[in-house]
Amino acid sequence: MMDRFPRFFKEEEEWKSLEIKPKQFEDIVSRLLSEFNLDLQELEKIEEGDTIAIAINKLGEETKSLVRTRSYTIGLEMEDVEDLYEDMLRNKAISAIFITSSHFTKEAKEFAKHVPIKLVDGVELGKLLSEYGVPTTELAFLSGFTDKKVLGYFKRQRAKKFLGLFGSRETIEEIDRMYIPMGQFSMKKTTRDLETSSYLYVDLTSGSVFHMEENRIEEDDFIKRILDLPEESRVHLLDLIKHGELEHEHLKGKALDILEKERLIGIRGKNEGGGVLNILMNEITSTMNIFIGGLTSISSKETSAKEREITTTKYVRARIDKPVIDASFDIGHFIESSTEINPEFDPDPVNYSPEDVVDVLKRIYKGNDVSFVKMAYLPYYRCKYIIDTGRERFKKLFTPKFKQFVPKPTAYTWIYRTIDRFPAIPYLIIALGYLLLDLGKLKKIHVLSSAFIFLSIAVIMGVLLKVIFKTERKIPRYGGTIVKYGFPSIHALASIGAIAFVYFVDPMFALLLAPLGLLYMYSRIKLGVHSERDILGGAITGLIIGIFCGIYILLGIYLEPDIETVLGVLFFVALLTLTTIELRTR
Repeated sequence: MMDRFPRFFKEEEEWKSLEIKPKQFEDIVSRLLSEFNLDLQELEKIEEGDTIAIAINKLGEETKSLVRTRSYTIGLEMEDVEDLYEDMLRNKAISAIFITSSHFTKEAKEFAKHVPIKLVDGVELGKLLSEYGVPTTELAFLSGFTDKKVLGYFKRQRAKKFLGLFGSRETIEEIDRMYIPMGQFSMKKTTRDLETSSYLYVDLTSGSVFHMEENRIEEDDFIKRILDLPEESRVHLLDLIKHGELEHEHLKGKALDILEKERLIGIRGKNEGGGVLNILMNEITSTMNIFIGGLTSISSKETSAKEREITTTKYVRARIDKPVIDASFDIGHFIESSTEINPEFDPDPVNYSPEDVVDVLKRIYKGNDVSFVKMAYLPYYRCKYIIDTGRERFKKLFTPKFKQFVPKPTAYTWIYRTIDRFPAIPYLIIALGYLLLDLGKLKKIHVLSSAFIFLSIAVIMGVLLKVIFKTERKIPRYGGTIVKYGFPSIHALASIGAIAFVYFVDPMFALLLAPLGLLYMYSRIKLGVHSERDILGGAITGLIIGIFCGIYILLGIYLEPDIETVLGVLFFVALLTLTTIELRTR
């Protein structure tokens, strides 16, 4: 009877599910089935802890295997394996696999020898999981900072008491040299026999995607937001991405509530307008959110009680603000690297597997062949501050050694950067000065209202041409927005177009504007943000628009005084808005 005593306790113990990531579980089952000369095709979960594996044998016939996973604190006996064998026969499976984090008794192992059952205990499971663990790191990006420079940076970032009396003071406790483990992923797409390739790097510690913005590294969390979801919510979201809209009735529950709270889905009624127009409006709303900082989408507002009474069928669709993966995401193209790993830098832990990242990328970028390429380390320094109240604060500093893709600063670079960041301000000052000239009020209003129409056409045409040609810049900019493309230069388009437009107001005034327009063109070359083709194309386009607006708008159309007054005011509003957008997207 004593050998049966442990069984009494295990029967009282409630088993738990084994926490194995879906991709790892699939790989492990595939390897184990190969021992039965079977090739895994798909997995079908039948209940908690039990999965049916559909496989093909060497004769090309479809077979089924039962896979059972259990987590116990004590061992599994022969009766447990017998139960699995009975369930295997009941499910018409030809083999079975029993995976546990615990161990099997001698009798259980002996029984399994005589039936088509593979036993995997905690020790073997650990070995299998380690084989699908962290890949070997093949290269490390070089650090462009010395320890002295890093120390100086963190000293400048310390909080200090105002006038030595108010606020808090910080002291540097320690500075660590660290590596971020990054996965490089390849995305290939074939369109009409033309294959295009792009690369992106994902921080496997935080889940963020890196991209370049001039000579700065920026982060995007669109993959992290999916990977951090509870498993059931993540499965729902990926199904929506794959299949499009699904009825709310089939998805409702806690998992869907989480997706709605995270603003990853949109719910609409059957008659609330799906189709192309709704999709287009969602895309426009998404772009506007990038510009003005996350305003609430119209499509996400709650319906009233009256609307809920009228609409009985609800549909759910995924809402993922995924960026277009272009050259700016291939940060390895901009940073010096080496195959030698610096032992003075300690790597952060890997919290996200490359397999999970590949799965997400495949789902949200349909039609792309996504694969994991290699692991790389990105250097950074982490400073620990101690506040005089006793609290701690940490600050990170990325320190990659960039290749020379940004022109070296000169004595006049500050002028070019001022034009770059505040392109509308000189024209705002000129317009205000124009109001002080001794001209008739109506003429002033008419000129300013016509100028607003010219500016609107110029910006819209510039953005439209960017979307059509989609030429990449040598220096990445405006990541995630439609103005990140190179051709044409809107700075050149608007400034040269303004000269042509103003010519029809006063030729001498246009002559005075010419140096400013040429300076705008020259600044784009000196900063390296546009090619000569981008600038010349923008100038020619602006010249055409300026002449057209001068002849057909300024000299050809006179609107009602009230309308022209509104348009005149909008001209100043537009200049301020463009300046705000420029600063927010940079």
